[in-house]
Amino acid sequence: MSLREHSIYDCILNNARNFSDEIALVSGDLRLTYGEVPFHVNSLARGLLNTGFEKGDRIAVLLNNCAEYALLLAACTRIGVITVCLNTRTSAEEMHKMLEQAEPKALIFQKSYEQQADQLRDLHIHRQLYSIDDASVLSSSFDQLLDEDPSPLTEPQPAVDDGWLIIPTAAVDGIPKGALLSQRNVFASADVHLHHFGREAIKGHLVALPIYHVMGLTSAWATFISGGKNVLLKQFDEKLAVELIDTEKLTYFGAFPPVLERVLDAAKESGSGLESLKLVYGLEGAENIQRLQEKTGAEFWTVFGQAETTAFVTASPASERPGASGRASLINTVEVVNDANEILSPGEEGEIVVRGENVFLEYWNMPEATAHTLRNGWHHTGDIGRFDEGGYLWYVKRKAEKELIKSGGENVYPGEVETVLLKHAEINDCSVIGVPDKTWGEAVKAICVLTPGSNLSVEEVRDFVGAQIAGFKKPRQVIFVDELPYENNQIDREAVKEKWGE
Repeated sequence: MSLREHSIYDCILNNARNFSDEIALVSGDLRLTYGEVPFHVNSLARGLLNTGFEKGDRIAVLLNNCAEYALLLAACTRIGVITVCLNTRTSAEEMHKMLEQAEPKALIFQKSYEQQADQLRDLHIHRQLYSIDDASVLSSSFDQLLDEDPSPLTEPQPAVDDGWLIIPTAAVDGIPKGALLSQRNVFASADVHLHHFGREAIKGHLVALPIYHVMGLTSAWATFISGGKNVLLKQFDEKLAVELIDTEKLTYFGAFPPVLERVLDAAKESGSGLESLKLVYGLEGAENIQRLQEKTGAEFWTVFGQAETTAFVTASPASERPGASGRASLINTVEVVNDANEILSPGEEGEIVVRGENVFLEYWNMPEATAHTLRNGWHHTGDIGRFDEGGYLWYVKRKAEKELIKSGGENVYPGEVETVLLKHAEINDCSVIGVPDKTWGEAVKAICVLTPGSNLSVEEVRDFVGAQIAGFKKPRQVIFVDELPYENNQIDREAVKEKWGE
């Protein structure tokens, strides 16, 4: 490594010395101290090398939050293997497209996703499949990746600017994009957490969001790097979340609808005041923010960011400027520009662009998409916003060519759903929009024009979409109309929203 580089593996060793007896990771009944973490990481790193992995190889992961996931990510920082963090909520077909691009040497999965793994095993790129549960005809045991020797490796460490993680983002034209992140990206995100929230506020983290989601991922590493405790929720369970916050004295978590609402409801039911909780951050409606701050001692922080920026680039307490998305972090330059890439004045709407050490490296194996997104020295988010005179960012909408629906923290591109709908023989035309939803923030709504004489039902449309792409992309609402509004030979999406966007 370079003289001036400090890696996540270096943090692992430092924390083992500085916080040896402190709890680093809780996953079910497993409790690992910082002193124990290096032995597990070294054992797994050696095992991966023995299995034939080399620097730059990819390994795909299809897991809920668990200790194996966290330790694998750590081991990969030591030997330069790139982890492909598959979204467990997407369909096997969508995962297939991501894996075709990334070409991993192996897939690690858990028993509950064995059906998806079986559908993916015919890919010639999958030379090895490992189950963290019992091995089967389909797979070997994850334990086979562990070497008996837990001593430190002597091989050189990879550079902190090398690729470490691939986070799939929402698909455009049916092709998912994998945002490649480095250790430096995650370090930068940890700096932002520490600067805005403070070490005391993030010393106990409920990992309620999945690790494959950039919010869950970066908050977990920010807590680890600063010597705090991460408690993993394998799957979101609001009653268990409240229990863990209280028993483990946890201080914060990231949330998007409906996570916070369900935690608050469960706390009310159990009589918990969530006394240890200091903050929650993410996306949420005004009603639940108010509930949090009235019923607990915690503060809600609003933020703006995306996978490509390794989580958030703006942040502030929601009470400072209700409705805004915060102010630029200490490590980011955030501006709003017009189509000529000219920086706009406060109050003017344009595309939100970002510079900083947390901006991703590239879209894996997509040089044209990468060049377009990172043009003119800025990361172009595809989001429209404006700044006010106080420096607070206000999110407005997605750019027309990158129209996006945010449902329960997941990104849904209308164009992807429309492509699926138009494959149905009885759907002549369609438009997909996002509509307000109290529970999920936004819901997917499909407005469809059917072929003459069709008796297609709403449920048949929903089932048809759900059979081909992730369940969270299925329209929650479907309506049938005689025709859609057009302008310049294209569907007038704004007119669709105005007429049917309730």
